[in-house]
Amino acid sequence: GSKSVTIENITFAYDRAAEGNGFNEEFMWSDTEREKENQYGSLTDNLHTDLHECLGHGSGKLLPGVDGDALKAYGSPLEEARADLFALYYIADPKIVELGLLDDSTAYQAEYYRYVMNGALTQLTRIQPGKDIEQAHMRNRALISNWVLEKGKADNVVELTQRDGKTYLVINDYGKLRSLFGQLLAEVQRIKS
Repeated sequence: GSKSVTIENITFAYDRAAEGNGFNEEFMWSDTEREKENQYGSLTDNLHTDLHECLGHGSGKLLPGVDGDALKAYGSPLEEARADLFALYYIADPKIVELGLLDDSTAYQAEYYRYVMNGALTQLTRIQPGKDIEQAHMRNRALISNWVLEKGKADNVVELTQRDGKTYLVINDYGKLRSLFGQLLAEVQRIKS
């Protein structure tokens, strides 16, 4: 976190090399999500990483008298959650377009879709059946994705749905999803402080 460098040409080349491997066709709900990912996915992924590392980890501080190790094994996943939630919330802020970091006010949707899809579904391919998610970044993504799926259920904000025997992510309201990210950010910040 403290000494992170994003080498954009390398991440861009990595993303381009993965094009056509069938991943997006296999896991993304429709052409709408695939087109948004193809157009903005690499850029929004890098921006999310930059916001996470540069500002997310720097957000908030401990209250006086609070031991930094008080959360024990939960400390690292919650710290990663705070940084990711900061990035997820602010990547959709109109100021990002105003500053020229993104050229489209809906570009952030590529990152929202990829993030929740990964946290709820695709990262699970790296876990052996019956085993727990142990790595802090993976635990954080699972926490955030499953929390927004649960909390957004009543308003049908985001859902997992079946088609042809496969499970897909569908985001029905990106604005409400951003609000959910903000709510969870406030709660994680409260816990971390």
